[in-house]
Amino acid sequence: MANTLADSMNIIKNAERARKNLVVISPASKNLQQVLRIFQKYAYIGEFERYEDGRQGKFKIALLGKINYCAGLIRLNYKTSQFETLERKLLPAPGFGLIILTTNQGIMTMKEAEEKNIGGHTLCYIY
Repeated sequence: MANTLADSMNIIKNAERARKNLVVISPASKNLQQVLRIFQKYAYIGEFERYEDGRQGKFKIALLGKINYCAGLIRLNYKTSQFETLERKLLPAPGFGLIILTTNQGIMTMKEAEEKNIGGHTLCYIY
């Protein structure tokens, strides 16, 4: 089974390393769209748009050159008490970067989930 979110993170990472200004990701999904909105909110990427190609759809994303690394994760369940160790394991420094979780209240960053005191499954991280 393919992890399309992890593949998309890899495409974005490789396009950033190649200093591209624009990247097209296929297939488009609602989960990926919500993750891209979070990236856009924290100014890791510029504008993005979804367009249909007659199949599954694609995202066209404007890159800003601010991503050092991003990766998809195996969807493991974490409680709020485990967030600090997860952050130490994945991010290079505390407060530097984002870890994206899917919770019962939707897709959000780890900080938002910690404020709401809810755990969730890890999707991806970026710094």
